[in-house]
Amino acid sequence: MNIKNLNASAEIKGNVVITSRPKIAANWRIEPNLAAQVNLGDTSLTVAGARVNVPAQVKPLIDQNVAEQIALVQARMRNDPTFERNARAQWAKACRSIPLQGTTAGSTMPTLWLELRPTRAIAAQPRIDATNLTLTLGIEAETRITPAETKPSCPFPATIAIVPPTPGRVAIGVPMDMPFTELNKIVEAQFAGKTFPEDGSGAVDVTVKRASVAASGNRLLISLLVNAKEKKSFLGLAGEANVHIWGRPVLDQAEQTLRLADIELAVESEAAFGLLGAAARAAIPHLQKTLAEKAVVDLKPFASNAQQKIAAVIADFQKNEDGLRVTAEISKLRLADIAFDSKTLRVIAEAEGAINVYVSALPAL
Repeated sequence: MNIKNLNASAEIKGNVVITSRPKIAANWRIEPNLAAQVNLGDTSLTVAGARVNVPAQVKPLIDQNVAEQIALVQARMRNDPTFERNARAQWAKACRSIPLQGTTAGSTMPTLWLELRPTRAIAAQPRIDATNLTLTLGIEAETRITPAETKPSCPFPATIAIVPPTPGRVAIGVPMDMPFTELNKIVEAQFAGKTFPEDGSGAVDVTVKRASVAASGNRLLISLLVNAKEKKSFLGLAGEANVHIWGRPVLDQAEQTLRLADIELAVESEAAFGLLGAAARAAIPHLQKTLAEKAVVDLKPFASNAQQKIAAVIADFQKNEDGLRVTAEISKLRLADIAFDSKTLRVIAEAEGAINVYVSALPAL
């Protein structure tokens, strides 16, 4: 038997297309879900007079080799702790106390800190379009107001909760406290020395000598010391009385102001004005109308200060490194709710913004 050694060589051209459908796993890992497709050009050669179709003969071997390499890369990506490591760093940044007011030298406002304690991590599965892969991550946090800086304990969660995709945003509730001593100054400046009716058309001039505001149940009580003086009677009767007017505080979102609604004269005030005569009582509607229109607290300075404080905290998340850019901003502040006790009126504002992460390069595998 005559056995010949046959040697032949050929250049095989083709390409390998790798696709990925990444998913977030609950254990803080990224499952890349890689798939590869090998495409070989139409290459053939002749060996000892026999025509051999190279792609058909060698493609199974190339497919196996590519699959082995893809499996190695996929395992490395699946076990890469980079995602968890970065999440831990941002989690630690979020666990803190934020100074809100009264922490600067010379401040007359009560000292307040906002304790931010993240408790749960959430994420939506990646969305892919023609230009971007968008991954939405978030945290849920508990907040509370404290009179001094605290050091909250924030254990990093072992798993991340996967939720349906929602528009990405940052929302932080911020309290704005105004002691009634400060509100009294505002009301006093607005009404002390004013005479009603303002156009002088009434039979009696009612002049406000002193004004104050206090909490009373779920309403505010405006107390006015007024002087009423008859103008049309030759006797010129005059007298003083304490007038108490109820009002419900409401927020004007558009103007960022605090107003009084449902203004109502207290029963004891009607009796007090009865001593000054019917003409004096006739001036009360003018006084109530003026309270509704002008008893306004401008919250813009308070809101601006709160927004600046939160923006300074959010700015700590900004980063610009090789292949990674993080932008963070607070775009607006919305007045959300109002509450008060015997000493302080508190407006809850919600600071809204966004944190965006742009990845332009991935770590080498």
